[in-house]
Amino acid sequence: MALLANNVSTPLNRLLASLPAHEYDQFKACLVRVSLVRDQVLVEHGQPVEHAYFIEHGVVSVVSDATDGEGGIQVAMIGREGMVGDVSPMNARNAACANIVVHMPGVALRLSTIDLRRAIERSPALHLACARFSQSLLVQVMQTAVCNARRSLTERCARWLVMTHDRVEGNEVQVTHEALSAMLGMHRPGVTVAAAALQQAGLIRTGRGRFTVLDRAGLQDVAQGARPTLRVAPSRVRTGGVRHGLRPPAATAAF
Repeated sequence: MALLANNVSTPLNRLLASLPAHEYDQFKACLVRVSLVRDQVLVEHGQPVEHAYFIEHGVVSVVSDATDGEGGIQVAMIGREGMVGDVSPMNARNAACANIVVHMPGVALRLSTIDLRRAIERSPALHLACARFSQSLLVQVMQTAVCNARRSLTERCARWLVMTHDRVEGNEVQVTHEALSAMLGMHRPGVTVAAAALQQAGLIRTGRGRFTVLDRAGLQDVAQGARPTLRVAPSRVRTGGVRHGLRPPAATAAF
């Protein structure tokens, strides 16, 4: 993990950026900016959580640890709206309950767990922000469970693309069919069929190791089960413009 230029005066992470300046100033000297590398394991299930990571660029996955010897399944994702780390004072062992893996590379501000807990004790705003994010992450996990149980493969694929699109810059999502199938717990041919259906509807364009979102609103309709069929007339296909910046986390709350 490479250390980067450590100017943390203006954090790009939204959770930290929401804090009053005087509270952020109390612990910003303890933050270290680091690079996030694809497939890097930030936290390992059952192991002590030594650092918290406030994501500035990139996306990380919360991956369940399978008990049947098969690979784990993604149950949540985190971008610059949140953080990775244990903030619960009830976890005496400070042991992780899931694997946290980088699935889109980027940058994060790293803080030791000890410094994080000290900062939370001194900063009411940080305490509240972390509690709210923990609650939103739990909601996302529950929504993922419902989606996996009740949605079709195509709807699940669309949901994953919309949620990742929320957390990246531009319209391109870099992920292979193999990696996406592993995160969704699907067979690779299922991802290929789902992607082909979304592309045929004019919602995405697929390429080697990437998906390009063409019609975000239409993709979101599929993800929410609001579009009963993906066969649309060419005249109704919307290509949209290039999206810059990030959408607010609330954009996926309906999932």
